Amino acid sequence: MVEDKIKGKWWDIEKVSDKVINAKYDKIKDWVMDPKGYFLIKVDQEDKLIEVGYCTSPDNKLRAEIKGKTAIEIVNTLIREEMISSLQHAADMGIELFKAEIALKKNIEYVQDSDLVI
Repeated sequence: MVEDKIKGKWWDIEKVSDKVINAKYDKIKDWVMDPKGYFLIKVDQEDKLIEVGYCTSPDNKLRAEIKGKTAIEIVNTLIREEMISSLQHAADMGIELFKAEIALKKNIEYVQDSDLVI
């Protein structure tokens, strides 16, 4: 076990572990559908907004539209409105909405669940 001090912004952090975990994720095997539903995301470059449609499953009905300028305000709205029930889905939405925010700011094409072409 390693014991060190890491200089932090507000306080020093005591490192008491040498454990390293290699991250991995398989989009097919690890993905689990959120029972609360799913989201359709698009960028409106004209109005400078990220638009999100909240759909329930399995009926595939659009239940709400959420609009905002930043990923953080939208994902926190989805959580506050109880449209997300899993941590995996919340994390995925944060990533996807941040891609939409970058596309909006850089005026580039956004396609949900695809890499940004920069």
